Amino acid sequence: MTPEVLSETTSNPKDALNGILRLLDIRPDLKKTDIDRLLPLAHIFSASDYLTDWLIARPEEIDWALDYGGLAAPRDEKEMAVNLKELMARLDAMSALRRFKHRELCRICARDLSGQASFEETAQDWSTVADLAIDTAIEIAESAALKKYGDPIYTELTCDTERIARFAALGLGKLGGKELNISSDVDLIFIHSSDNGATSGPLSIPLHEFFVRIAREVTRLVSEVTEEGFVFRVDLDLRPEGKAGEITNSIGAMEIYYESWGQQWERQALIKARHCGGGREVSQEVINRLHPFVYRKYMDEGGLKEISAMKKKIDLTLSGSKDIAYDIKLGRGGIREIEFVAQSMQLLYGARHSDLQTQSTIKALDVCDFLGFLSTPHYRDLKDTYYFHRKLENRIQYDRNQQTHKIPNDKQRKEKLGRLMGFDTGDPAGALMTDVKKRMKRIREIFDLFFIQDEKTGSETFPYPLDDEGAGAVWLDKLRFDHPRTSAKALNLLRNGSSFSHPSERSVMAFDRFGPYIVSQAAFTPWPDHVILGFSNFVESRAGQGGRDLLYELLDEHRPVIKLLSAIFSSSEYLTAALLRQPDLLDRLLVSDPVEKPADRSAYTLEFKQNISGKSSVETRLGLLNSFRAAESLRLGLRRILGLTDRFGQMNGLTLLAEEYIKAVAYLAQEEIDKTSGAPEDVKWVLVAAGKLGRREMNFGSDIDLLVFYDNDDNDTGDASAYNYVVLLVQRVIRLSGAMTPFGDGYQIDMRLRPEGEAGPLVVSYNAMVDYYNNRGQVWERLALVGARPICGDKKFTRKVMGALGSFIKPGDLLKPSDSDKIVKIRERIASERVKPGVVDIKFGRGGLMEIEFICQWLAMENRETPREDGPFTLSMLKTARAKKWLEKDVADDLIKAYLFLRSLEDTLRMDKEKAVNVIPVSDTILLNRLSRAMEETPGGSGGLVEVIKETMRKVSGIYLRFFELRGEKK
Repeated sequence: MTPEVLSETTSNPKDALNGILRLLDIRPDLKKTDIDRLLPLAHIFSASDYLTDWLIARPEEIDWALDYGGLAAPRDEKEMAVNLKELMARLDAMSALRRFKHRELCRICARDLSGQASFEETAQDWSTVADLAIDTAIEIAESAALKKYGDPIYTELTCDTERIARFAALGLGKLGGKELNISSDVDLIFIHSSDNGATSGPLSIPLHEFFVRIAREVTRLVSEVTEEGFVFRVDLDLRPEGKAGEITNSIGAMEIYYESWGQQWERQALIKARHCGGGREVSQEVINRLHPFVYRKYMDEGGLKEISAMKKKIDLTLSGSKDIAYDIKLGRGGIREIEFVAQSMQLLYGARHSDLQTQSTIKALDVCDFLGFLSTPHYRDLKDTYYFHRKLENRIQYDRNQQTHKIPNDKQRKEKLGRLMGFDTGDPAGALMTDVKKRMKRIREIFDLFFIQDEKTGSETFPYPLDDEGAGAVWLDKLRFDHPRTSAKALNLLRNGSSFSHPSERSVMAFDRFGPYIVSQAAFTPWPDHVILGFSNFVESRAGQGGRDLLYELLDEHRPVIKLLSAIFSSSEYLTAALLRQPDLLDRLLVSDPVEKPADRSAYTLEFKQNISGKSSVETRLGLLNSFRAAESLRLGLRRILGLTDRFGQMNGLTLLAEEYIKAVAYLAQEEIDKTSGAPEDVKWVLVAAGKLGRREMNFGSDIDLLVFYDNDDNDTGDASAYNYVVLLVQRVIRLSGAMTPFGDGYQIDMRLRPEGEAGPLVVSYNAMVDYYNNRGQVWERLALVGARPICGDKKFTRKVMGALGSFIKPGDLLKPSDSDKIVKIRERIASERVKPGVVDIKFGRGGLMEIEFICQWLAMENRETPREDGPFTLSMLKTARAKKWLEKDVADDLIKAYLFLRSLEDTLRMDKEKAVNVIPVSDTILLNRLSRAMEETPGGSGGLVEVIKETMRKVSGIYLRFFELRGEKK
């Protein structure tokens, strides 16, 4: 075969022939070989001036191309790694990495253009090249740093265990999705295990500095331009705080940043996060910790608007750019819009459908098609155009290895591109442009369907028959429901019942009247699907035709009940579950109206006594206890939602409920042990509550801190039978309280505040307690135990224990300046370890709730003040300090005002049933607006909410520092 004939087998014979002739000029020996061997090179010459020049300038690489497995051969990661290792053995690192990149680029280009490789193979192979280069660069940089500075040793914050810190790189963007294009940057985030430590060598440096040096060296190895070119351009702008941020961050810093400041665009970017070099365990830990940030339980309409706003911002930025219409990535209908559609589906539905938690755009589109989130025509057009545009993008970039996504204006280059894309017409450039314009127009139409918002969010009638669930899903999708198909099915069930039920005409007509109101209420909540499903499940829980008719009549005649139920279903999974477990509770709330009644200890005591009396099994009686606890928790929550009590009234109710519950569980546990094992003669014990229960500040989801002591009759050796009995009792209390029943569980019990902590025995004898607190008790334990009080046990022994505890907790004049200094150091360590600079943390941050609580606890110790029994400790202590002039009136007033304000913020942030959030989302305008609307106590002053919070915390911090400075100065 002649060079002319060989070149005709390519898409661009002219350039292919020119390249072959140039090659034969410098390697005439190849004329004697089978010319067919040059076919892979001919494909490269036909498409890439850049690679043609690179190969002609390095004739020795021709032998590798022809002999080392052949350019036409596929190659997996292991085979690529062998190639790189061979180059590293004979070249310096910079040259080896660059030679490796170009060799593999030649092979990938040849296979792509010859049609031997699919787009997926091309993109994945090129991504693997990047992974190997980055991982090798990390190995080189780490090895040099280890040799110079020694091992990076860090200490875990929760213990004294020392470990070796590691460094890793997360790939994002197309690298993360293993869909890297030929001349793409590599988007990286560098991460390391911890900043808490230093290196072990003679030339020791802090860990952060150590890993910064590695990150800079990795970047240089990969991106610096030499005579051999560069490996990849490195883009680090997606890291926390962008260009202004640290080049590498610890795992903890990453978590704090995204939890506190993470924005919508960062959530979208992190969908692609994937390990691509260094310590895989570090990457995996970061990905695991950031998973709740990326895939939220719900995404409201504001989140979807943010995605749309991001694309509009890009459009605006490019509006003045030349030839934007021919930009197949950023132009209207380009690659970016396909990615936005896929990523919006992942953000909306990813938390509920794990198959959507993929870095690949193609896989995400496939899953959306399978789950029905995309119509078949939309899916087909999006995927087909994505393939087409990505192939076209590579062919644009093969030519001159330039990072461009625009179809060139030059006629000859445009014709060449048309032929490379398979347009074999008399006008390949025209055919290409016609096809591209058609595709981009279609993609823009699909994109607009997702991101052009319809302002209408409800109506007085349903716009479609509810038994047409497909049409219903389309309608609900426009209203930005997360699961439109599921909600459409639920609406159908609400109106028409299940396959085997026959709703009365009365109930159907009633639903037609109030059903649209449910949808309109749901559309304005964060979780619209939860509202629809909540109503559907609630109706099903009230089984029976009569129940449905009566409920529908109630909802039809009393729209405020719909508002109330919508608020419950959308705001609290905990309260929703309680209501579904006990649907008759709604009748109790509406008919007998107990929701108007405040919490009542005597009522709780009576209810729990009735529940545990009788001869039924322990499991049955525990279920009754949990049933009442869940019902009363719901009632207390409703009182708060309806404004019938403030947060402190709710705290009081939840505290009383927890106290009586623990007493009842202790009774059950004791009864169970006495029946099976018997009790030692005259055994005495007491359960003491600390923490939130001790200080009467219980909230939803609060644990219970307990300490348990028993009497050893002044015998230092102790009574083994008494010890074993009380241990068994406490173990049963812990098990029963945390056991799951059909009505939920009780409370999680935490015993870590006991003497010696987790290293000590579960229960402690009186003598051992006295010895510990007299000789080894720490000042932080005094502080932690302020407010500790007995819950149940032998009355005489309780007085004995509380007397000893009181002497330890309230030392009065025995407090030393050094004790104050210790508290200040502990507080400072907490703030330094838990709060990233710049983060507004209203609990652990300087000037936060913890500092107000520390002041109050210290005042109680200093003045031997017994906490009041009629309210939460912190607020009561501040009022007492003002009345008794332990604090100046202005100072006390400022602290009270700040405490009410910060507690109100904390309660608002903790809307999720389980997650305790203390960080103000300073960059989330939507959530800040919600916080502003929800606030009930706001200190005086003007400016935005964040500034008011910061000013409040600055004032608290000043008071706190002065308070402890004065005590540290006492001699």
